[in-house]
Amino acid sequence: MAAQPPPPSPAFPPNAQSLSISLPHKPSAALSCTFIESTASSTLVVFLNGLGLPQSHWWPCITHYLNHSATTTPNHPAFLTYDRYGQGLTTDPDPQDSDTTLPEGHRHDITSVTHDLHGLLEFITTKNHHPYSLAQTTLILAANSIGCPIARYYAQLYPGTVSGLLLLDSYMTDTTFVDLYPDPDAPQFDPSSLPEDVTVDDIRAARTGMGKLFHPKVVNKEGFWRGTITSLLPHSYEPKLLAPLRPMDMNDEPQPGPYLTVIGHDWDLFAEESIRMPGMTRAVAMNYTNPAWGQYNDGLLKITTGDKSKGLIAKGAGHFVQRDRPDLVAEELARVVQLVKGNE
Repeated sequence: MAAQPPPPSPAFPPNAQSLSISLPHKPSAALSCTFIESTASSTLVVFLNGLGLPQSHWWPCITHYLNHSATTTPNHPAFLTYDRYGQGLTTDPDPQDSDTTLPEGHRHDITSVTHDLHGLLEFITTKNHHPYSLAQTTLILAANSIGCPIARYYAQLYPGTVSGLLLLDSYMTDTTFVDLYPDPDAPQFDPSSLPEDVTVDDIRAARTGMGKLFHPKVVNKEGFWRGTITSLLPHSYEPKLLAPLRPMDMNDEPQPGPYLTVIGHDWDLFAEESIRMPGMTRAVAMNYTNPAWGQYNDGLLKITTGDKSKGLIAKGAGHFVQRDRPDLVAEELARVVQLVKGNE
């Protein structure tokens, strides 16, 4: 049987421009970016990739948004997608200093990536791509997978700068992905505690397979060291985030948090997709992986003021929600944009 051709790349969004940006603190390398100017809006939506899919998989979401907004509202925010060093269309590796303490095969960590994001935002808002200073910009971060802890860490490092967050199936920061499953070799392990459709061999295989694929220490093409994420963001439910203050809020306590939407994957579809992972069965995914992810997503809803958070499941979407349900992502992003706009 002949090999199947790869799926076509997502189409470029309307009115988008490609940018190659060298950050001042890393002038020897360039980031591949895609930017769409706003129409009379100070809002900038920045999309943060996971490890698995590049910036191009956000483009259908943006296209959906623009096609919808053209018939509902005359103005839309600015949009920025980009590939981190060593990812997607950014072919340059991260020019991390040679004295880095990162393990072999890794070139940056979440702290470095977050500082790079801030440098990129400063560049975009000072080079007339976005006609507002960063301080004047209403910032919304849309993220998938490991992009979600990057978004959270950015909002933590630069408090009061992020007005809205859209988190799609966040990377779980409180696990090695091996410890999602009981350890059959632990002294206290009781085989009778396993669900009827899960065997000891299933659990052992899942721990081995997930460890080889997703353990934070596993080397990835991008060179993203994930070994420090758990120490920086040990829980999904904290730290609490702050939103920009409006003049009327100056004397208010506590300061309100950003608008937040958390979207999780479809459990049934994810379980079916999990079968393609080494050592994974549908029963293990349904009894262990999905409940842990659901609990993590529930915790994320607590990082902002209670009435500003919304959680939902993306029916028909696996882990890469922006690929499988760009329509839903565009719809929820538009909702966050309108909420943020109404709060300005």
